[in-house]
Amino acid sequence: MQIIINRSSVCAGDDIQDHSKIYDLSDDVTYEDIFNRIIQDRYLPNISGNNVVWVLMTKDENTCIFSYFTQTNYFSAGLAEKKIKKICKDDNKLFFKYFSSPLKWKEYIYAMYKGESYALWRDGWLDECEYCDYIMELGTE
Repeated sequence: MQIIINRSSVCAGDDIQDHSKIYDLSDDVTYEDIFNRIIQDRYLPNISGNNVVWVLMTKDENTCIFSYFTQTNYFSAGLAEKKIKKICKDDNKLFFKYFSSPLKWKEYIYAMYKGESYALWRDGWLDECEYCDYIMELGTE
């Protein structure tokens, strides 16, 4: 199975390169396997200040698969379904969305749910928002 991964650009100079990468993986690969491979390959750029969040999403950005907080090296498992083949369905394309701070990621989550606390809790996003708050309390946003 081939997975095509792309990512957001992090600055104007980063826009000149294509960030797509093709991975040949077994059909039973999980998103944890992909995360480990991405880290091993150093696919995500090193950002000054090192307090950003990368979120792996389906290419249409409708499904958040997992998040990665660079300051604490924290991997936040997202979906209950772990097999990429079932998550991607037929197109096998994934996208890393860049958030310049945990605050920006938290704002994005709240925007997805229009601030409805019950829906955030029901779908398991409150813990993610609380982790964003924790990281912001460490000193930098």
